[in-house]
Amino acid sequence: MGINFLQPLFLLLLIPAVYVVVRWWQGQKQMATSKKMTIAIIRMMVFALLILVLSGLQLLFPVQGKTIVFVADRSASMKDDPRIISFMREAVQNKRADDQYAVVVVGATAAVDQPLTLRAEVQQLGVEINKHATDLAEGIRLAAALIPSQARGKVVLLTDGVATHGDAGRETQLVKERGIEVEVVSLQQPQGNEVVLTSLQVPQQLYAGEEYAISVEVESTIATQATLRLYEGNREAGSQRVQVEKGKNRYVFSQKATEQGFHRYRVEIEAQRDTSHANNQATAYTQVAGTPSVMIVEGHPGAASNLVSALKAGNIEVEVKELAMLPKELDAYKQYASLILADVSATQLGETDMERMRTAVRDLGMGLIMTGGADSFGMGGWFQTPIEEALPVHMDLRGKEELPSLGLQLVIDKSGSMTGDATGYDKMELAKEAAIRATSMLNAQDQIGVIAFDGTPWEVVSPQPVTNLSAIHQQIGSIQADGGTDIFPALQMAYDRIKSMQSQRKHIILLTDGQSGSNDAYDALLQQLTAENITVSTVALGADADTQLLEMIAQGGKGRYYFANDAASIPQIFSKETALASRTFIVEKPQVPARTGAGQWSSLRQELPALRAYVATTPKQTAEVSLISQDDDPLLARWQYGLGRTIAWTSDLEGKWAPDWVSWGAGSRFWNEIVAWTLPQVNEGTWKTQTELVGGNGKVTVSVPSGAAMPQELEGIVLNQQMERTVIRLKPTAPGTLEGEFAASEPGSYLIQIVEKGGGQVTASQTTGLTVSYSPEYGLTEDGEHVAKSWLMAGGGSFITTPDEVFGKELPEKWETQLVAEWLLILAALLWPLDVAVRRLQLPDQWWSRLGGLWKGRKVQRSSNTPQQEQDAVWTRLEEKRAKRRTQAQPNVDEPPKMNVGQPVKPPTESGRKVAAQQAEQTEAVLGHKEQNNADQAEGKQDETFNRLLAAKKRRNK
Repeated sequence: MGINFLQPLFLLLLIPAVYVVVRWWQGQKQMATSKKMTIAIIRMMVFALLILVLSGLQLLFPVQGKTIVFVADRSASMKDDPRIISFMREAVQNKRADDQYAVVVVGATAAVDQPLTLRAEVQQLGVEINKHATDLAEGIRLAAALIPSQARGKVVLLTDGVATHGDAGRETQLVKERGIEVEVVSLQQPQGNEVVLTSLQVPQQLYAGEEYAISVEVESTIATQATLRLYEGNREAGSQRVQVEKGKNRYVFSQKATEQGFHRYRVEIEAQRDTSHANNQATAYTQVAGTPSVMIVEGHPGAASNLVSALKAGNIEVEVKELAMLPKELDAYKQYASLILADVSATQLGETDMERMRTAVRDLGMGLIMTGGADSFGMGGWFQTPIEEALPVHMDLRGKEELPSLGLQLVIDKSGSMTGDATGYDKMELAKEAAIRATSMLNAQDQIGVIAFDGTPWEVVSPQPVTNLSAIHQQIGSIQADGGTDIFPALQMAYDRIKSMQSQRKHIILLTDGQSGSNDAYDALLQQLTAENITVSTVALGADADTQLLEMIAQGGKGRYYFANDAASIPQIFSKETALASRTFIVEKPQVPARTGAGQWSSLRQELPALRAYVATTPKQTAEVSLISQDDDPLLARWQYGLGRTIAWTSDLEGKWAPDWVSWGAGSRFWNEIVAWTLPQVNEGTWKTQTELVGGNGKVTVSVPSGAAMPQELEGIVLNQQMERTVIRLKPTAPGTLEGEFAASEPGSYLIQIVEKGGGQVTASQTTGLTVSYSPEYGLTEDGEHVAKSWLMAGGGSFITTPDEVFGKELPEKWETQLVAEWLLILAALLWPLDVAVRRLQLPDQWWSRLGGLWKGRKVQRSSNTPQQEQDAVWTRLEEKRAKRRTQAQPNVDEPPKMNVGQPVKPPTESGRKVAAQQAEQTEAVLGHKEQNNADQAEGKQDETFNRLLAAKKRRNK
C-alpha cells in the first residue's frame, strides 16, 4: 500500500500551522505547561488533518486482476467465422478468478454483446449489427470505454484486419496513451474465384437523340467467360458475351437517348466461375433534356379526362397512370416535372407511396396538384398524411363553430391476433393511431367514445366532449392486444353509450380482424340503431376477418363496409369515415368564386364561371389563396414546399361540381398556367458533378466550368432508399472544385440533389445519384494481415496467435485509489470539541499536576543515566545554589566576583563528592521545607481573607 497527494503544494501549509501553534505557546504565560502541551498537540493534529484533506491524500492499493475486452469483427467479410467464439472461450478458460472480460461486436458500428463479467464461460454472440462495413476504430473506442481508468486493461481484436471506416491506427495510439494494450488475432479469410463489377460510367447529361457510350469495368481473380447485361430502368437494353481476364477489364455499350427525363442504368455480369454473386452489379444515372412531362393519377377512370385534353392542347406531355402502376422507386418520380392527383382517396395509396411523392416534391423539386371530388381532401382520408403536409391546405375544418355536432363511437378489436400481420405491421398500434387520428378531426362540440373488446367489451373512453385531446389520446394508447373475439357484446355496449351522446349526428365505426365468438341477434340491434338515426360502418382487417358478418352489419347500419388487406391503410379509413359521418366537408352551394389577388394568372382576370360544390378545407398560414368561396373557404391555393410547388383545387374536374368551368373558354389556358407554375423554376446547374464510393462513404465532387464564379453556397440533399434525408455542405478543396461526403455503407440507391443558393433563394439545381450495388465487404481486398500490421505499428499494438497469451501476458502495474478526506474531516471534527473542552473546562489543579507528573514520569522512564551521572548532576545543582548565595551576599552587585585566574579548579575527590552530595540534599530539603512553609502561610492568609469576605456577604444579605 502507498500514499499519494492530488494537490501536494497544500502540504506547505504545515509551516504556517506550526508557526501559529508556536506563537500561541509563547503567548500563554500563566497556563500550566501540561495544559498547554495538550492543547498544542490537539490543535496541531487538527491543522494537520485539514491540510491533508486539502492536499487530497489518497491510499494506493495495487490492482491484482486484469480487464480484457474482446472485439469480434462480425462484418460480412468475416463470414461468421466460428474461430472467433472458440478462441475467446479457450482464452477465458486461462483467466484467474479476479480477471474480468467483456465482448464487443463490430461492423459498420460497434455494440456491447457481453458486459464486463467474472464468468468463466463466453456466451454465444447474439447482438446484431450492420455487417455491410467494418469500423475497427469504433470497436477499439467502445472497448476502451468499458475498461475502468484504474484497471489493468487490454483490447483484443479478432478480425481479418480490413477496415472500410475509421482510423484504427490512430485509435490504437490514443488508447495506448491511456495505458491500455491493443492486440490483434489475425483471422484471414480464404479468397476464392471472384468476378467483381467495380464501375459503371454514364454521361451525366444528355440530349434527346444523342448517341453515347456506357463504360463497364470488371475486376477478376481468374480468367473466365461471362455475360454482361444492360438495363434501362427495368427494361433490358443490351447484352454482351465477354471473355474476362485476370485483373482489370473494361467493356462498352453504345446507346442512343430516345426518352427524356431522369434515367437509371444497371449492369449485371454472370460469370461461369465465380464465388460470390453479391458483387456482380452496378448502377448509374443520367439526365436526358427535353420537354417536361406530367404524371396524372386518377381515383377512378375518367376523373381527369378533361384535364388531359386541356394540357395536351397546351403542348404539355401527359402520362396517365393507374394506381397499381405508380413508381416504386424514388428516382422514377424524377422523370416527371409534376404530379396531379385527380379525386384520389388516401385509402387507395400506401403510406410508402405518399412518402415518395412528398419527398419527390420537397427534395427533388417535382410539382404536385390535388383536385377535388367525393374521394378527395378530407373526404378521401388525407388527414395527417405526408401529402397533406405538402399541400397548402389542412384537411380538417378549423374555426367552424356552426358545423353540426357529431357523436362518434369507436369499437376496436383488441384480441391477440391484433399484435401483428405478415407484412410486419403491428395492427393494434395502427388501430390506436387510427382512433387518435379520428379524434383529432373532431371539433369541441363533438363527442367521442372508445370501446375495445376481446371476449368481453372494455370501455376505454367514456362518451365525452372532445375538449381534452391529450387525455383521450393517452387512454387510447393504453389498449393492449390479448384474448379472443366476441363482437355482439361490444356493439351492444356501443349502442348503449352512443344513445347518451347529445349530438346531431351519431356514427359507430367497428374494426376487427377475426371471427365473432357467438351467433347473436344482430338484426334486432341494427333495427334499434337505425330507428334512432345511428349509422354503423365496419372495417374487416385481413382475410381472417368475418367479412360476411361485417358487410351485413354495415348494410343493416346504413354505413360503409371496408376490406383492408393492408393494415397500414387503417388510419386513412378512419379519417375518411370521420369526414363522411360529419357530412360537412362537401359544400353544395352554387356560387361564383371570388378573386383575392394572389397568383396573377392571366386566365383569372377574365369573368369567372360559377361552380356548384367543393370540398371544404382550411388554408395554411403561409399559403396563397387565389380563389375563395362565399364562406371564405379556399377554392384555389398554392405555396412553395421545399424545392417544389404544390396547388390545391377543391372542386372537381369531371363537371359534376363545376360544369361551367369545363366548358369555360379560358379553361385550357387556366389549367396550363396552373400546371406550368408547378414545373421546376430554377435553372439547371452548369457544373459537372461526379460521385464515387470511397470506403464506406459516398463522395460528391462538383467542378465549376472554367471562368465561372464559385457558388456562394452549395449543398447536397442525399436521399437513400428509405427516403431518409441527409444534407451535406460542399466545400472548396481546389480552384473550381467543391467536395462533400456522406455515409453510404448500406447497399442501395442514393439520390443527390445539388442545390446552389444565393440570398436565401435557390438559384440552380442538379440531380445526380450514387448506387452502392453491394457492400464494400464483398469487394476484392488486399492482404488483411499486412493492412493490420501497418496500423498496429503506427499505433503501438501487437499480434498474438494463441489464446493463452490473452490473460497470460503481464500488463503494466496499476493502482487503485481510496480517498480518505471524509474520514480525516470526521476525525478533525471530533478533535475540535476536545480542544474547546480542554480550554474552557476548569479542571482541578491536581489533575494537571498529575498530567505533568505523568509527562515527567515518562521522561524519567525514557532516561537511562548512570549513578555517576546522577551524582554529577547533584554536584552541579549545589554549585549553582552556592553561587547564587554568594551573589546575594555581595554588597556591590555590579562588581564581578574575584577569581583565581590561571589556577584550575580541582574536581572533588570521590569521598568529597559523597559528602557534598549529602550536604546538597540536606540543603535542598531545608530550602524546600522553607518554601513549603511560606506557601502554607500564604494559602492560610488567602483562606482567612476568603472567610472574612464570605461572612461580610452573609451579613449584608440579612
